[in-house]
Amino acid sequence: MTRRTVSHGHDPKGRAACPCGAEVIRADGCEAANEQFRGLLESAPDAMVIVDDTGAIRLVNSQTEVLFGYNRHELLGRPVEVLVPGRFRDRHAAHRKDYAHNQQFRPMGAGLDLYGLRKNGHEFPVEISLSPLRTGEGVLFSAAVRDVTERKAAEAELTRLYEQQRHVALTLQHSLMGTPPDVPGLLTASRYLPATQGAGVGGDWFDLVPLADGKVGVLIGDVMGRGLEAAAVMGRLRSAANALARTGMPPHRLMEVLDAIVTDLPGQLVTCCYLVVDPGSGEITLCSAGHLPVLLAAPERDVLPLPAPVNVPLGVSGFPHEQVTRTAPPGATLVLYTDGLVETPGTDIEKQITALTTALGTALDKQQNLETQALEAVADSVLSALLPRSAGDDDVTLLLAQLPPRIVR
Repeated sequence: MTRRTVSHGHDPKGRAACPCGAEVIRADGCEAANEQFRGLLESAPDAMVIVDDTGAIRLVNSQTEVLFGYNRHELLGRPVEVLVPGRFRDRHAAHRKDYAHNQQFRPMGAGLDLYGLRKNGHEFPVEISLSPLRTGEGVLFSAAVRDVTERKAAEAELTRLYEQQRHVALTLQHSLMGTPPDVPGLLTASRYLPATQGAGVGGDWFDLVPLADGKVGVLIGDVMGRGLEAAAVMGRLRSAANALARTGMPPHRLMEVLDAIVTDLPGQLVTCCYLVVDPGSGEITLCSAGHLPVLLAAPERDVLPLPAPVNVPLGVSGFPHEQVTRTAPPGATLVLYTDGLVETPGTDIEKQITALTTALGTALDKQQNLETQALEAVADSVLSALLPRSAGDDDVTLLLAQLPPRIVR
């Protein structure tokens, strides 16, 4: 058979190079490779657009014709920006030139919303994957374009349903938590922030309960876990604790009854703290079931944990719950909180509690009077210091209760 050459050019050894990048001896070998390449291109499930380093369209497949509404002969030789909405064309050209200098396979515009433009002027969302093609005529660039209109619509519907369910869940949680009443003798400020991840609901709760002789019951708890189940358990325990506290039951006994309730709930574990506060004398009787330490911020003193035994959480039956009585000075502020405030990924909880005490001391030092607005400002300042962005993946509860500035007789 006679050796033939093709017009694509020769190297010193007499081999010819074809656009598909294959070194050949015969023209029919190049043609076969070209044919195979075009066959693969036509069989691709996505629209395939191949351009040169100037952005001119060199080759498209039938999926491109279907997707963009052009006959392929209307596209060949035209700049690829004809397939891009006008408002993105300048930016697209810049990205294309940048890619020509940093050639690699990658999705285009990862994390961005990309759009294609049909011949009839209709825009539609797309995903694009880019890859370089090294040929005997130089480097070409292949773009696989996929219409993601249906997927975007499904994602939007899922987002709508998620937000709807989140709203329902948060409404349910607020209903279960209730609104603590104003109590005589104590200035209070409270904050609750739902989690920003998942349904946004959790098992945090707090409560203020007016008791006999001017005393006040102060409750805070945290059902471990998240979601509607944790919120439902929270609602049950909050109602039970409120009813038990109104009987005048001492803190250690109230914890024992709650422990029996939680033990009957499979797989549940709850931390809780109950304080009986006498605003007149400053006497505080408390019992903690595995909860984070109550902080005491007294005027002209450092913010310190209120000394108390830490008993096992509710749901770990068979262990006694001890209570203790302490006395706080006039004007002191009790600070109760849940772990969402101090336990965040990548942080040490002890360091975060120290940061909380520092933030409290700073905020209280700025307080000019004992009006409710001032205590509200302290709560906001603490949250800003500990949670500069949001509640994260756990809900957050903060409760401040301030004794009168002088002993009431």
